[in-house]
Amino acid sequence: MDLLELKSSLRLNISDMNSNLKELTVVLTNFVTKRIKLLLMYFVKFVRPELHNLRFLLGQAAVISSRSNSQNFVNLWDAEIKVFSQWGEDGILDFLCEKIGISKPNIIEIGAGNFMECNSRFIAEFRNANVIAVDGRDDLAKAVKSSPLYWKSNLIPIVEWITPDSVNRIMDLGEEKFGKIDIFSLDLDGNDYWILRDVSLRDVSIVVLEYNPIFGASLKVTVPRNDKFDRYKSHFSGLYYGASLQAFIDLMIAKGFNFIGTNRVGNNAFFVQSKHVTKFNFDTTSNYSKYVDWRIRESRGLKGELTYLSGGERLKLINDLPLLDLDTMQMHTVGKLFS
Repeated sequence: MDLLELKSSLRLNISDMNSNLKELTVVLTNFVTKRIKLLLMYFVKFVRPELHNLRFLLGQAAVISSRSNSQNFVNLWDAEIKVFSQWGEDGILDFLCEKIGISKPNIIEIGAGNFMECNSRFIAEFRNANVIAVDGRDDLAKAVKSSPLYWKSNLIPIVEWITPDSVNRIMDLGEEKFGKIDIFSLDLDGNDYWILRDVSLRDVSIVVLEYNPIFGASLKVTVPRNDKFDRYKSHFSGLYYGASLQAFIDLMIAKGFNFIGTNRVGNNAFFVQSKHVTKFNFDTTSNYSKYVDWRIRESRGLKGELTYLSGGERLKLINDLPLLDLDTMQMHTVGKLFS
């Protein structure tokens, strides 16, 4: 074999090797992909439900243990236990049910997300509660209907954008399905004050409301009514939404409810029907400032990135946006109200 033939033969062999390597790579890739899919299917079918059960059982044990110490609670937030809620509302709601004597509550939660992290999920499982879960998210119905809770209790997912004009239709549905509503939870990051103003809370014992803590402890203010309000479309920072704690307290007093405290981080307020208030010994009348000590740095930039603003920096960013002063019913900018 001369030199030219040898070079040609080597080129052919290298070409064959490259071709074989590509085929082997494809085969190995397909094999690994199939195995990963099988592992994911196994996780979804077997492991994830067991992790859920473990999480629930640990939460259940913590709640039962907490009850034995409830007489020593100084603030409502001492009852906090986080299982499926965002900040510990699971423990607070169980404590309230225990004190009032609601064994198996009926709940309407407006702003339930996809039901994976919300105020009603743990209590639906722990206290066999009936729940109407409402949110504008498209994945809510699928998540609820695929949950083992769906057959264990009466869970009704409603995918809808709630307004002051539509909220009482949801309340009427709850009464039609469950007989009466024990707990009403509202967390829409926007038009909440106006929805609360118009909702009928007949026979409701417990109300949970998300307020905007950066609006302070003393002013009674809310964003103007806008039935299409979107927190991040209204301002990229996500800091402009909802109403102040004092605005909600005054409105709830007019509806026959008493404020009894908040979660520890300071964004969810709890109210009980006035006839139940003597069952609680929390001092909530002297100073509301501890309920608006908001240390969560959740502000966003123009591209949606976290900017970690705190303190007065947050109000400066939304300085020119309007708020309604509910004492005077006059509209003012954030900057003017907090100057």
